[in-house]
Amino acid sequence: MIARFALFPILFALLTVSPAQAADIDMPGLMRLFANNKNIRAEFVEQKFVRILDAPVESKGELLFSAPARLEKRTSMPRPEALLIDGNQVLIERGASRRSLSLEEFPDMASLVHSLTATFRGDQVSIEQYFNWKLSGPAHRWQLVLRPKSGKLFITLGEIRLAGDGGYVHTVETTLTDGDRSVMTLTRPLPLAKP
Repeated sequence: MIARFALFPILFALLTVSPAQAADIDMPGLMRLFANNKNIRAEFVEQKFVRILDAPVESKGELLFSAPARLEKRTSMPRPEALLIDGNQVLIERGASRRSLSLEEFPDMASLVHSLTATFRGDQVSIEQYFNWKLSGPAHRWQLVLRPKSGKLFITLGEIRLAGDGGYVHTVETTLTDGDRSVMTLTRPLPLAKP
């Protein structure tokens, strides 16, 4: 089974383009910035706060996004592992172990992945199909909160809170309904080299 925190942060963390002017930003404007995303690479540090642990679990690695729907989370510390989502296919690598599965086997997760990938495309209509959103702050310091519309669809997901400047997301905080949460901090991303 895919770890609870494995997908949520990466699906939002790569929403990055050049910074906008320092004026208030609206949702259509933010979506236009996100729509410019094609191929991005960023380093991340993620802390997972789990109620049964005394201290947060920290991981580091690299995130990659290639339009329209290829996402990679390559963790280097504390141990190497990779999560690759390409359309409906998911590949999980941990050491010598390698597992491939189809999102069609997990309808709830598939709905989440497809709805969040819509964010990368700047597709506000698809986002609103699954999430209620609240955007606040000026363009240089905005915050976007996404809450699932259906508890049945996203049973464990409480909310996703993104913060950034212009089209750059610098933190992604994911809170689960049981109170566990993760906070991912990103470096300013670099464009991927074209093949």
